[in-house]
Amino acid sequence: MKSVSRKILLINPNSSKSMTDGLDNLIKDLNLQGSTSTEIHTYTAPSGPPSINNEDDALESANVVLPDIESKLSEYDAFLVACYSVHPLVGMIQEKVAPHVHVTGIFEASISTSLSLIPMVKGEKVRSKFGIVSTGSYWEKALSDGVKEFLEVDDLKSCKRFKGVETTGLSAGELHTAPAEEVRRKMMEATKRLVRDKDVKVICLGCAGMAGLDKIVRDALDEELGEDSKHVHILDGVKAGIGLLESLLRALPPRA
Repeated sequence: MKSVSRKILLINPNSSKSMTDGLDNLIKDLNLQGSTSTEIHTYTAPSGPPSINNEDDALESANVVLPDIESKLSEYDAFLVACYSVHPLVGMIQEKVAPHVHVTGIFEASISTSLSLIPMVKGEKVRSKFGIVSTGSYWEKALSDGVKEFLEVDDLKSCKRFKGVETTGLSAGELHTAPAEEVRRKMMEATKRLVRDKDVKVICLGCAGMAGLDKIVRDALDEELGEDSKHVHILDGVKAGIGLLESLLRALPPRA
């Protein structure tokens, strides 16, 4: 009996087509590797902010996207919002679809995956934390607050799993429009600040626009940690989101 292909809609909630092109290239690579089990379609917001740089941008983009895709919600088995923030579109879609249709954002998916990668053993030399490298300085507090809300902790200082957020000072759009050497330098500096205490096990790429930039992060790890860099995972939120949704579709498939 032939299995039914499940469909995921990967949503770029900003209006930058170049960012969606990057997501398309990522999906092509995953397909070539044979590491996806679903049919993945991409979507770009028809208008609204070209780069989501704060909560107001996120809300504006959600109010553009939801009416545009509402008539198509029944065509997909799962939805992934490709904005590294506590994006309101995730909850908006969840309220519109059936309980067996899975919805997440790349922020939430990366935290869930990071926690599964952190070892349960304890000790002074055990890497026990995840951290985030993101874009503009606004996201340092915004993403830290998001982690606190997701983990339901009152004070992140008491959270032994979260290292923090380091930012590049670049917007999501500038990751692909600024001079390549500037992007590389700022990405490497942020990465080195995050791992200098040698307690980070997972680095989350805190922007969908960072797809394909993990090589820069790896180079920074090699320079800062040397041989020990091999113990640190670099987690792309889009890949984490696709993997999480595919796992949920297998464990909790859509009802007939």
